[in-house]
Amino acid sequence: MIKNIIYIFLIGIIISLGACVPPSEESIDDTLLATVYNKSLYLSELDGLIPRTSSPTDSSLIVNAYVERWVRENLMLYEAERNLPPDINIDKLVRDYRASLTTTNYEKKLVETQLDSIISDEEILEYYNKYKTNFQLETNILRCLYIKIKSDAPNLDKMENSWKKMDEGDNFKQLIKYCNNYALTYQLQDSIWTTMTHLETDFPKNALGNLKEGKEFTLEEEGFKYFMKIMEIKSKNSDPPLAYIRTHATKYILHNRKLKLIENKKEELYKKAQDKGHIKYFN
Repeated sequence: MIKNIIYIFLIGIIISLGACVPPSEESIDDTLLATVYNKSLYLSELDGLIPRTSSPTDSSLIVNAYVERWVRENLMLYEAERNLPPDINIDKLVRDYRASLTTTNYEKKLVETQLDSIISDEEILEYYNKYKTNFQLETNILRCLYIKIKSDAPNLDKMENSWKKMDEGDNFKQLIKYCNNYALTYQLQDSIWTTMTHLETDFPKNALGNLKEGKEFTLEEEGFKYFMKIMEIKSKNSDPPLAYIRTHATKYILHNRKLKLIENKKEELYKKAQDKGHIKYFN
């Protein structure tokens, strides 16, 4: 564990201080800003750090801040090097780390350019039927609409009218606009499932004691007004509705596609290199 921590720390320091090496012949006349043991920092290494529009005072502050940070980081690096266990091959670790970064970057571009991200409803349904028992509900969930708002919110009577007649005309748009401006919390999409645990953080307990499908109520308590319409309820320990795990199913399917894409690319590269004689095994 200690070796891993030292390795990660050194890699980070080495990358961040990669430019801090002894000056070349071209920079012999460069301005020396600071030294820490056998390492030197020159002004040319700060090229591009200072905006052209900076005043002399601001430029000085930027340079001083950079130098102070550089000194402290190199002191830490020096101490880390002194305490490096003798059995650690830092050059090999750096090579391995660089190889890992390079491979990860290639895989990322491969996924971005070649991964098919379109998932059909049939694939989602197949995943649901296969794994739904693994997602049995740990609490009741509801498909419902609700609003929590302060009792003294402006034009509350107009909001209530829009709530009661949200399926008519422009009432739904007006309700959304009003809630965006004044509601403390709200949910007005009838396809969204909400956990009972989530509702308990916003609604008083006496409002959630006897919920039933089709129930609609308004409650005013302690300076707040609550509105709720319940379309559907799924009980604890039952199988979840498909929509409830759709996001998880999508991530799972895409993750498997990604793994398969990368594995297929490895096999493709292996076969191509093997056919051209670029791979040799030695006993």
